Amino acid sequence: MLRTATRRFRAADIVHNTIMQEGRGRGAARGSGRGGREGRKQQHMSSTTSSSDISIKNGTGNRRRQNQRSGRGSGRHSNTRDVAPNQQTNHHKPINIETTNFQSIFHNKLCRAAKYKVHAPHCSCPKVVKLRQRYESTQIRVKPDNETVAKTSGNIGGYSNYDQIQFDIDGNITHQLSQLDITTNNINDDNNHPFDNLIVLFDTKGTSPSIYSCTNTNLLKFQKDGISCEQKLSTEIFGSTTTTTTDKVHSTNNKKIPPFKVNCAICLLTTHQRNGFVAITSNSFDELQSTITSARKSTLVKQSNGEKLHADHAHFICAIKLSSLYSLLSAGKTRSKNEMVMKDVLMQIRNDKGVDCLSPEMINESSSIQIKMGHHLTSLLWLLQDDKQKSSNNNVKYIMVMGYIDSPHAIELDLPGGKRHLGEATIQGVIREVEEECSLQIDYDWLVGHVSKRYGGKDTGEGDGSIQVLEPRKVKGSVSGDAFFVMSPPPDIN
Repeated sequence: MLRTATRRFRAADIVHNTIMQEGRGRGAARGSGRGGREGRKQQHMSSTTSSSDISIKNGTGNRRRQNQRSGRGSGRHSNTRDVAPNQQTNHHKPINIETTNFQSIFHNKLCRAAKYKVHAPHCSCPKVVKLRQRYESTQIRVKPDNETVAKTSGNIGGYSNYDQIQFDIDGNITHQLSQLDITTNNINDDNNHPFDNLIVLFDTKGTSPSIYSCTNTNLLKFQKDGISCEQKLSTEIFGSTTTTTTDKVHSTNNKKIPPFKVNCAICLLTTHQRNGFVAITSNSFDELQSTITSARKSTLVKQSNGEKLHADHAHFICAIKLSSLYSLLSAGKTRSKNEMVMKDVLMQIRNDKGVDCLSPEMINESSSIQIKMGHHLTSLLWLLQDDKQKSSNNNVKYIMVMGYIDSPHAIELDLPGGKRHLGEATIQGVIREVEEECSLQIDYDWLVGHVSKRYGGKDTGEGDGSIQVLEPRKVKGSVSGDAFFVMSPPPDIN
């Protein structure tokens, strides 16, 4: 009966593996299309390679455990079959754990991924939980006899004979507890569990048998000084930290860009520092226009100096009535109402003499122009409509937005801001992203004095009211790692 369950489990595992491979193919095809601001970036394909051994490398030597499966017959009527190392199902693949040489070994030899994600120590992200369970299950040592198991504490040891292990149809180990020797078998001499650190996984669907564990960034150290832990990992990945010694925005002009991207996972954003976006609002058009003019001048200076604008730099920035954006948000699929609101927004853009990049169709009041709002602008509008926020935003009449011309007949409006870099506080990411996307320079010393320590500021409370920070819990059903800085026009530093 056990063998039958094992055969069903392995068959189901093979079908699952086939479906996952087909799903990755379809996902790659979808990923090559355009989708808002992310669609404007070049998409990369990634491929992974993995070892059939558990390899834990620390720069001074390797500890390898060979997990070999014994032959149990062949043919279609066999209860079990041999699985070649490169044909093992994802569930059975041992995990390669790398602790040094991120680019030379982990990236170049194990993963070759285009995107990676950094997870917090002991996070509860589903992919990490599955990998941790797989790691711990393959670390259970099978005793050669049926001696009584000693009651010990600590991490779990390793399998000595993988062929003795049987799984049920759900993938659970079916050994009796008396056959298992649960003992301590730590990776490093300092008793550092690989998942009790900042870890890096490649950012695709499914689970990879390879992780990068940044030693000495355990949960206690991360809770005490998360920025330093992130900077340590950033040094191991890129060869240098992402911030300067003055904790201000860093420069990447002389920095070699690696052939991959590294983002913070949602667990890192919600427990530490968030991604930041800026909404500069005012009840006066002229007051907001002075900030916009400053950003436009900075853009012209960059271009006159031969500096290439960032790939996400806006085509234009302008001030739009908040009431018009609310109308566009609530218009829904009503065609006549939609056209009326879009004409109103287009008129405001066209009347701004600083916007000089519109297509002839947009200038000639074509009725076919489509105006849509980006994900982050939409999220902010929903937050501002919350009953708890209405009283503090009654005087807001205008908001600064970025404009992207997707085609001669389509415009997308959104807020400046974006993902923070590894080792950055939220406000550092905000200042860098706003400068990259619309050339507006926000004074760090001014911002840090008006924002609470929670976001990397120096205010001892929750801010003094000059800047309101809003955090959506979920956006379209998914947990959000974003923070929106709603502020009056910042002081001009040009």
